[in-house]
Amino acid sequence: MRGRIASLLLVLAVAATGCARANIVVEPGEIGESTFVTQVADFEGDVGKGLSLATDAEGNPHLAYLAFEDPEQPGATPATPVPGAPQLPVVKHAHLIGGAWTRSVVAEDQQGLEDTDATGIAVDAQGTHHVVWTLGGDLLYSNNAEQTFSEPQTVAGDVFVASLAVTDDGVPSAAFFGPGGVQVTSTEGEQTISAEARLEPGSLSAATTGDTLLVAFADGAGIQLARPADGTWSSEVADPDGAFGVSLDLDAEGNPHVAYYTAFGEQGGEVRHAHSIDGAPWEISTVADVAGPPPEGGTTSIAVAEDGTHHVAWQTADGVGYATNAGGEFAEEDVPGASGGTGARVATGPEGVVYLAFYDPEDTEVQLAVRGGGEPLLAVPQPGPTTTAAPTEQPTEPPACEPAGTELAIVAQGIAFDTDCLAAPAGQAFTIQFDNQDQALPHNVAIYSSGPPPSDPLFQGEIFPGPDSRTYEVDALDAGQLYFQCDVHPNMNGTFVVA
Repeated sequence: MRGRIASLLLVLAVAATGCARANIVVEPGEIGESTFVTQVADFEGDVGKGLSLATDAEGNPHLAYLAFEDPEQPGATPATPVPGAPQLPVVKHAHLIGGAWTRSVVAEDQQGLEDTDATGIAVDAQGTHHVVWTLGGDLLYSNNAEQTFSEPQTVAGDVFVASLAVTDDGVPSAAFFGPGGVQVTSTEGEQTISAEARLEPGSLSAATTGDTLLVAFADGAGIQLARPADGTWSSEVADPDGAFGVSLDLDAEGNPHVAYYTAFGEQGGEVRHAHSIDGAPWEISTVADVAGPPPEGGTTSIAVAEDGTHHVAWQTADGVGYATNAGGEFAEEDVPGASGGTGARVATGPEGVVYLAFYDPEDTEVQLAVRGGGEPLLAVPQPGPTTTAAPTEQPTEPPACEPAGTELAIVAQGIAFDTDCLAAPAGQAFTIQFDNQDQALPHNVAIYSSGPPPSDPLFQGEIFPGPDSRTYEVDALDAGQLYFQCDVHPNMNGTFVVA
């Protein structure tokens, strides 16, 4: 594990379960509407490549991404395997609802998954999550209509790049570059938008308005927008100078807005925005100038808020760029922690909330920067002791709980344990009856010598989704005050007393 909690984490509710690695104190924040606060969305392993971002009907952010083993560090102690943990590499999902992070595995043991593979996510009006990803040239799909994610199915082959969108009635559609050019596949069949030969780097983006799918793509003739018409597709050029990295979003009236890069010359290139309002000719504006050669794997992302404000993110040689036209013209803004980030994705929520997700290659974790109105809460790591700190007296209070036998019990519900203290007799084996009542959410109980963060694992129970239960059998432990947690949601934790 190489990740680290950002110095300031935005917590939208006190009961946040974003996996913290330090003692946290929740304090009132003084953050203006124009300030981004960045938090770690996931840090277990090398997580966040191939990132995609969408919001649900309530404006909550949902991320899909890839998870690999952390790069080996010279001299580092190999991580202890957790029983029941998914076999890497995997496709993962994480969402932030009610201030609580929940993470789940979309598909595990995806052998052959590469850093260059990508995901796409969409959440329909009924709350079903739809996820696609590329693997070995194939396009795979899964959804959680039955609470847990379904077995992956291959929906297209020889795919170069893909994008996912879902209609109001819940029909998912994936647009992709395939052998026949730009194509679309859905539960209602497959169609060809453009038979032009695909280009590298090719790019496209899909979005829906009602039950209508729109697709923007770059095919060598600039940036084009395709619409279905009488059973076929018609395309129009949005910007003949557009070259790659296209992204698409629709405003509240269903008008298309695209962001993209122009071709790069000796002086670099531009990130541009183009839109067509009510079918009028396309209007083009410059979002930002980008110096240097084209960024490797360069992508853009665009989101149009309820009030019509445009938000654009893109890749630069130094990290993530971001700009908004909230002031009338596009103006760049800094995003904390985004320097060096890659794969930026932007989305908007209600009341001016903006989400900017990106992969942090230095700490191999996925981060989410959030900006919104009101006075949020800040979760600030407590400072640790220093070498010059005066010694403190040992607490004389009795332990939080005491052993009452060798049969322990604990319940998980609402991403929380029903107790923050467990106790077992020293020198005796014991059992833990663990009842996981959280529908489709994986939990376990693990015991460590100290924490948080956890160190020296003494017992790690099997991870399993609820509703279900397990009886863990634990070997005898020496007397002492220990620490327990859920390894999937470490903010579910407490004191473990052995006496």
